[in-house]
Amino acid sequence: MMNRRDALKKFATFSVVSTGSIFAPAVLAAPQCSGNEPIDFGSNGNDAKLLTYIKLDPIVVAKLAYAGYDRGGCMYGVFDAIIKSLADAGHEDACRFAAIPTNMATFGKGGVFGMGSICGCVNAAAMAINLLAGINPSAVSRALFRFYEKSEMPRGDSAFLSAIGAPTRKTDDGTLLEANLIGKSIAGSTLCHTSVTLWSKASQFGSSHQAKFERCAQVTAEVAYMLVTYLNQSLEGTLDAELVAPANQECTGCHSSTAREPDTYLGTDVNSTLECQSCHSSHDMAGGVPVHAELTCADCH
Repeated sequence: MMNRRDALKKFATFSVVSTGSIFAPAVLAAPQCSGNEPIDFGSNGNDAKLLTYIKLDPIVVAKLAYAGYDRGGCMYGVFDAIIKSLADAGHEDACRFAAIPTNMATFGKGGVFGMGSICGCVNAAAMAINLLAGINPSAVSRALFRFYEKSEMPRGDSAFLSAIGAPTRKTDDGTLLEANLIGKSIAGSTLCHTSVTLWSKASQFGSSHQAKFERCAQVTAEVAYMLVTYLNQSLEGTLDAELVAPANQECTGCHSSTAREPDTYLGTDVNSTLECQSCHSSHDMAGGVPVHAELTCADCH
């Protein structure tokens, strides 16, 4: 008698041959994995055994990320969505992806345990990119980080929201938090603190309101969508995204990474491709006393 695993394998083969569909192997990838496959990524630094990336559907991953936000936060949402999508893709490394414990990414919510440092969405993207073969990791990560810095988010268009199943949260009086209430903002930074603060200022919702959680769930979905978009483009050799803020050229003319020693040191070295003037004023604006010089941060925030 044919056992369940043999039957599933035969059905998967029949489905691919007869219909050309990728749906059957995607559904059957998990049952075909023993659960004991080693990830085999390595633990000695640069000798990592990368896992094969294959083209995914950005909107499918975005929907998974939106749902994942509720279970483990922004970093988990992005990481879990792409890893599980690759595990379900029915290819040579599917079982290695399935063996990755995506709960490892829950630490990143709220900018790492709520500290407001790097946004968990981009933190997750970088961790996923680092696992993948067949793509340009530097170009994809820079494209995604730059997207996060410069883009109005969440995107708020009805087609995207409908596709990911958003919104799901409500105001205190029970009003569904539609896009016109959530609003948009540009982070100008990859820091959770900056991103959420500027959104709160734009929307006038407090950062502990359900609106903030709806906003961050949608941003989680959007970052997952763009991550897959850039990964697909890198795989195809068509990635042509802005990798560095144009305004940085003025700054890096003097402030760039050097190998100077103290006797040749000229000015502050900077080792970053992130947008400078989201945190640093230009030289012609840096003089004078700040408006709130007499106050501490805690007086208002």
